[in-house]
Amino acid sequence: MKILQKEKIEQKERININFDDLDDVDRPTLGRSVDAVLFRVLKFSMLNYLGFSKNSKIYSAGKSFGKYLGVKSIEEMKEFFKAFGIGILEVVDENPLKIRIYECIDCSGLPNTGRPICFFEAGIIAGMLENILNESVHVNEVKCHATGHDYCEFEVRILKK
Repeated sequence: MKILQKEKIEQKERININFDDLDDVDRPTLGRSVDAVLFRVLKFSMLNYLGFSKNSKIYSAGKSFGKYLGVKSIEEMKEFFKAFGIGILEVVDENPLKIRIYECIDCSGLPNTGRPICFFEAGIIAGMLENILNESVHVNEVKCHATGHDYCEFEVRILKK
């Protein structure tokens, strides 16, 4: 019974806005763009408030968004990441699949924190790849600007059914 009650509470805490609603931006003077610093302030303020242990929720949110986008190819992934200023995506190995992001919006230029921090991007990549590959995947960030590298690198693992 407690599980059902918790589920009801979590549903009440959600805002009833879907991804389609977010695309309608009515800012005729300022437009759609936001500075990367503000993006980082919002993200890291939430992480600091929620605690770093909530990174799996951020990954899941990114994965949900990545699936929603419905991309059909790696080329579409690259175009999306560049068009929205997330970073420059490159496939560096196909077996196992490894993807790099250069100029990552989350971490390019940050000091070494000792651990990767791009959970949302990993989730987006996972969601997109599940659409492309028609397989369940898990994406793990293994290199990051925040760990002293010049790019973020993600390893993709196809999950067995």
